[in-house]
Amino acid sequence: MENAQIKRQAEAHRDELISIRRDIHRHPELAFNETRTAGIIADRMEKLGLEVQTGIAQTGVVATLRGSKPGKTVLYRADIDALPILEAVDAEYKSRTDGIMHACGHDAHVAIGLTVAEILAGQKNNFAGNVKFLFQPAEEIVGGARPMIEQGVMKGVDVTFGLHMGNDEPVGSIALHAGPAMANVDSIKLTVRGKGGHGSQPEKSIDSVMAACEIVNTLQTIVSREIAPKDTAVLSFGTIQGGFASNVIAPEVVLEGTVRSFLPEVREKMIRRIEEISAGLGKALRCEVKFEVVYSCPAVVNSDKWTDFIRQSAGQILGEDKVINADPIMGSDDMSLFLKEVPGCYFFVGSGKLDGTSFLHHHPGFDIEEESLVVGTEVMTKAVLDYLAQHQN
Repeated sequence: MENAQIKRQAEAHRDELISIRRDIHRHPELAFNETRTAGIIADRMEKLGLEVQTGIAQTGVVATLRGSKPGKTVLYRADIDALPILEAVDAEYKSRTDGIMHACGHDAHVAIGLTVAEILAGQKNNFAGNVKFLFQPAEEIVGGARPMIEQGVMKGVDVTFGLHMGNDEPVGSIALHAGPAMANVDSIKLTVRGKGGHGSQPEKSIDSVMAACEIVNTLQTIVSREIAPKDTAVLSFGTIQGGFASNVIAPEVVLEGTVRSFLPEVREKMIRRIEEISAGLGKALRCEVKFEVVYSCPAVVNSDKWTDFIRQSAGQILGEDKVINADPIMGSDDMSLFLKEVPGCYFFVGSGKLDGTSFLHHHPGFDIEEESLVVGTEVMTKAVLDYLAQHQN
């Protein structure tokens, strides 16, 4: 397909793209509960004649489109789950399920994937090779990618592509970064145990609240004093729970937070030093500190080769000035696990509202400019066809 034809096809699907996205937005589903969404995906893919597998990692769907002759296989991955957030967007497509909304653009990722599949299904006699469309559950809890991989979804895949809506960037553009593009993220939990007592007699107690405060403050010095300025890291505590009355010294405080970084060695150092400093401070303040860590997902690392490929392919259809070299971000995504299996590129599609009212991801007011659906469809269709044309067996 020529660039002009790809643009015409994407434009012709504008209304359908918006309709799919809004329907899924109205009916958001949390991790591993995406049964309606998965059903829509499977039904549409079967009607297009793709080979469809369902029930992968509980609610995941994989659909394979085969070209006219054997060849390489390119993977498009889309995540499908929503978030436990009460939506504040005042629109006719607002979530109909209180407390759950698509606040990260996964509804758009699905709509783009289904539309790219429809366009390419009409062209299957004109290319050699395969396109595997992977719709992943439970990205928001970093739970869906690993079991999908364990169930063999990456077998035979030669390159991995994916996209994410990006409200930081203007509509009509994409943004990408070679190398570490999104951060490692790990969850930590510190349980600080002291000795409860009356607020009037602290000398007869061991104050877990005071110890917890010291630990929170001191741990921030790891980033400022022990990590090189060029090697970014972030430690954030999201919850502090302890105590039950203003005049009672709490026997226990629980702290929970996340650690983010880009480099494996920084990740390891952060975790090690958090444990060491917490234990040392706890001992100095007569408290026992229990440290727990849940290793979540590694950094999203884009291949230099395939980032350059997407840059060139997208530039041909959008214009080179619309392909932005972005800085890495501290957000995380288990797309990283697919990219570790088979290298590729994960890029952002500019989706900021034209009226300047955009909210960032995971905000109750998150919404996208729907023109970005057409742009994402153009770029992904172009990238897949360019790859297959350049890598025929």
